[in-house]
Amino acid sequence: MAEIGELFKPGDKVPHSGIYDVIHDPVHTQRHQVTCVFDDTFPPCNHCGGHVRFRLAVKALHITHHDDFKKKK
Repeated sequence: MAEIGELFKPGDKVPHSGIYDVIHDPVHTQRHQVTCVFDDTFPPCNHCGGHVRFRLAVKALHITHHDDFKKKK
């Protein structure tokens, strides 16, 4: 389970669904936020490549994993 503030790089698996701060090469663009889903892979930036980093800002549970919304078998 990931902790708030933990950093990840392209190629890492998303450890927890949520909102991530994206930290690029400062010459390229400013920091911004994105939503990432558990078990996806963090992608490289088309400009920064593998130098971009993702920092967990807010944990969130994907709706399909919440007990109230899971599909019934």
